[in-house]
Amino acid sequence: MRPVKKLESYSKYFDEKKLFKKLKSVAGTLSANMLYYILVLFYLISDKNVPFKTRMIFVAALGYLILPTDMISDFIPGLGFTDDAALITFAVTQASNYVTPEIQEKAITMLEKLVGPKSAHKVRKKGFFKAG
Repeated sequence: MRPVKKLESYSKYFDEKKLFKKLKSVAGTLSANMLYYILVLFYLISDKNVPFKTRMIFVAALGYLILPTDMISDFIPGLGFTDDAALITFAVTQASNYVTPEIQEKAITMLEKLVGPKSAHKVRKKGFFKAG
């Protein structure tokens, strides 16, 4: 099975409510930067300017994040989220050409709710994506 095809198979696990439940539970574990990437992917899923196949990669990466039994258990200290982070990073590389200032602002606003304004401000200052 091709890697992208394998990744797309995880899309069946994506659920918005489960995603936000997971994000709230790991907000103290994952870095604000990683949470920001996840939120950017989430908001890009509904962006019709992003090709469908690319959006499915985002859905699959987020589905894998939600999956309770993935390759490396999320409960293993120091290693638990490495596989999730690898997939999110791959998806973000696919997303970089589609991230608009509006998507960035939505992600930062939600990030503030998850980790507080101070951490969200630090992420905003880094400017991970070039505007539009």
